[in-house]
Amino acid sequence: MATQKPISTISYNTEAFLKEKLDTWYQAHIIQSYQYICHKGEAGDKDHIHVRIEPNKRIDPMDLQEQLKEYQMGKEKPLGCRPFRPSKEEDWFLYAVHDEDYLKVKYKGGEKGEKLPYKWEDIKAPEDYDVEIAFIRAKQKLEHTGANIAHRMRQGENAMKLITEGENVYTVNAIMRALNFTEYEKLQKEFIELSRRHEQLLDLIDRAGYVVEIDEEDKLKLTKV
Repeated sequence: MATQKPISTISYNTEAFLKEKLDTWYQAHIIQSYQYICHKGEAGDKDHIHVRIEPNKRIDPMDLQEQLKEYQMGKEKPLGCRPFRPSKEEDWFLYAVHDEDYLKVKYKGGEKGEKLPYKWEDIKAPEDYDVEIAFIRAKQKLEHTGANIAHRMRQGENAMKLITEGENVYTVNAIMRALNFTEYEKLQKEFIELSRRHEQLLDLIDRAGYVVEIDEEDKLKLTKV
């Protein structure tokens, strides 16, 4: 389906072939910008390139995918890329470098330690595109996600302090209520477990032929029946 919104893909082309195509589309004003980063293959995957493009007009992603078929001497199957998908700038940039904080938020820590780290300087783009500013913008947006605010509050940051720093008051209040409810549930479970242990302890004392009594100093004592 034709689109004018930013899209991304994973390319298995050679870098030289891919860059030539991207520059051709850029110079022809088919796209207004592009970014890509080369990744080493992990978990059985081949070396690949994460690519993001910003169209300058409505384009058919399948046409671009077709143009990225790279035929090589002596090989029947051409190199190419996966189908294009919608792409948000901040998500693409933070995943491109395998930002640790981003992976914790988006993947619940499941990919921490499994992904090779990269630097924003590894991202390639046209000369008029400021990669560093785009990366800073992505990091700033991550700081204001609900997940990050919740993490900061669980670490002890005061709700009023977060609000005075510019965080959305409704988001902060909603997270505070959720955290309070979570703590209540935790205490409730602990109380149920303590009650169960208490019943077990009384049963063991009874079987041993003792009873629990309170002495004159208001202390518990065991008395043989």
